Amino acid sequence: MFAIAATLMVLLVIVAGATRLLQRLQVPVSANFVTQEAIDDASTKLWIDITRKDPSVPSYCIVTAVDYDFAEVGRREVIVPAGGEKLTHVGIELPVRAPAVSGRVYGCSTDIPFYMDVTP
Repeated sequence: MFAIAATLMVLLVIVAGATRLLQRLQVPVSANFVTQEAIDDASTKLWIDITRKDPSVPSYCIVTAVDYDFAEVGRREVIVPAGGEKLTHVGIELPVRAPAVSGRVYGCSTDIPFYMDVTP
């Protein structure tokens, strides 16, 4: 009985892992935080690497700057226009409410909100 339960648990973990991997492979655009540099007390610059499956499709990413407590102190939406390479290294300057020490990528999408202008 124990062997059957253990086998079922292993199969469940394998299926869950495979499902997660397939979901990640289907993402049309993703980004990774690279580094942060302080410009002054009111602004910082975040560097991210954006990977797109199809560079002919415009996309956007949301990045956040965080303080030592990992509290968000700044946020910016970044449009990645159609064209260019699949991997893009982007520097984003953003205003902050308090000194930033790091950054995060909140997420990316090819479904650009209506209020964002994608015209060059």
